[in-house]
Amino acid sequence: MSSPIPGVVAWAAIGYVSILLMVRFWLGGGAVIDRLVNHTGLWSIATLLVYRWASTPTIDDPANQLAMGGVLMTATYQYSIGRLVGADSEPDTIWRHQRNVALFAVVATASMVLAATSAKYSGRPVDLRLAGVGLGIGCAFAVPYNTFVLTRTLLGPLRDVDTPRAARVVCVVLIGSNAVLCGALALWLFQPATAWPDGPQASLVQAAFTLWVATNTTLHAIPLVAELTLRAGMDRATRTCRRLLPLWRDLTAAVPQIVMPADTRHGSDPATRLLRMTVEIRDAMLHLGPYLPPETDETQRNTVRAREPDRDLADYAHRLIRAAQARKAGLPPAGTSAPPPMPVVAHDFDTELAHLIDLARVWPQATAAVESADRTARGASPVHGSPTTG
Repeated sequence: MSSPIPGVVAWAAIGYVSILLMVRFWLGGGAVIDRLVNHTGLWSIATLLVYRWASTPTIDDPANQLAMGGVLMTATYQYSIGRLVGADSEPDTIWRHQRNVALFAVVATASMVLAATSAKYSGRPVDLRLAGVGLGIGCAFAVPYNTFVLTRTLLGPLRDVDTPRAARVVCVVLIGSNAVLCGALALWLFQPATAWPDGPQASLVQAAFTLWVATNTTLHAIPLVAELTLRAGMDRATRTCRRLLPLWRDLTAAVPQIVMPADTRHGSDPATRLLRMTVEIRDAMLHLGPYLPPETDETQRNTVRAREPDRDLADYAHRLIRAAQARKAGLPPAGTSAPPPMPVVAHDFDTELAHLIDLARVWPQATAAVESADRTARGASPVHGSPTTG
């Protein structure tokens, strides 16, 4: 077996693509873009496996001829992905067009294999000269249509100043990897033009294709990682919801009417849940404002010991817990004046969320301090109805 790619590298690439493809199928997704990406992965694996069966690195090896057909087939799927991302046509239209270009790839591969087989049995070199089917095959493999479409699509985000840096890196890597594969395929024009059957074209295409598969598979894995993180509850929104849960639970128990009904369409979306929790916590704090006890020495003593930067926040958490207790017990508000202002004033959602996270951080300690103070107060109160001595 002759190949420019070491066996360890080739089999590692095949295993890498296979694992990610199995994860994609496990996660599901029947959208056109998912089907295009999955078919790209299947053809990539098939092509890499066929390359492992080649006995020589030249075009006269049938395995290399079939592998070139696999390269062409994956290029057609990349072309369709570029059109879909660029919103050139409707998804269903692109999927139907993909079947047509895939048929073209099959015909081009079959023509190449038949021409090479005929030349071999006739005792002629497999050079696919500039005549008839040879020219057509050479152009089919060398025309960089997928690179043109993808590059045009990806230049849009690169020109947009608001595109995040990570997205820019992905666009540049995609353009670069497709350009490398396109350059390797362009060498196939030299085959029919120069009758160079023993040149390095097949080896270069195999090396470029392996690099292209590894790069594109890694980029396609980014949404998989995001989806797996979301399903495992490790995304940022879900983790923030867990941090706010004790605060939200205690405040909404005191003011249950502010809890909004669940949205069946977006209720499971972590970002939506986080927004709802933030709004409901803020509403509960506004309702509990009139019940906030004034700051006294007793309040300061019962407040959990906190670092100096957190002391005001811990004091407010202590008073908010007392306000929730008073409202749940049906007691009247602490005063008739306007409710005291919130400890912080936020003018945007991110700032408000950051302040609520800080409050949630001191909330468990403040709750424990209040419960401890209540137990101490109950233990110090006289026991009614106890027997007296005469």
